[in-house]
Amino acid sequence: MSLPRDTHTPPYRLVADELRQQIRSGRIKPGERVPSSRELEAKYDIANMTARSALRVLRDEELIYSTPGRGNFVVDPLPPEPSEAPGAGEPVGHRQMPSAEYLELSERLDTLTAKVDDLMGVFQQLASLTERQKKD
Repeated sequence: MSLPRDTHTPPYRLVADELRQQIRSGRIKPGERVPSSRELEAKYDIANMTARSALRVLRDEELIYSTPGRGNFVVDPLPPEPSEAPGAGEPVGHRQMPSAEYLELSERLDTLTAKVDDLMGVFQQLASLTERQKKD
């Protein structure tokens, strides 16, 4: 399965969105194991760092948790949807907002992940050119 290439959304966000939808719809149930970064890498044809970033997003949203040596699992019970969460209807100032440092670091990580994805695309093109030259 490949991700859409005609979007400005970073690939790790697209994968996180897909996994989130599977979790919220019950396709991946609370307590069940979530695909590993290597499985996501193979399924979506993405870099491992991109897959790890997608899983990080879901951990930050408290939809999954990690157990070293075992993998990532859906939390049980699931947290309420953001629109159902307490304070969702309150003005923004009343909800706890991420710190400026967290937002800056998250943005930097998004930028780095996008650059790595671009580089991986270049490396894949170089590898295919090298293979063609070997055949000729």
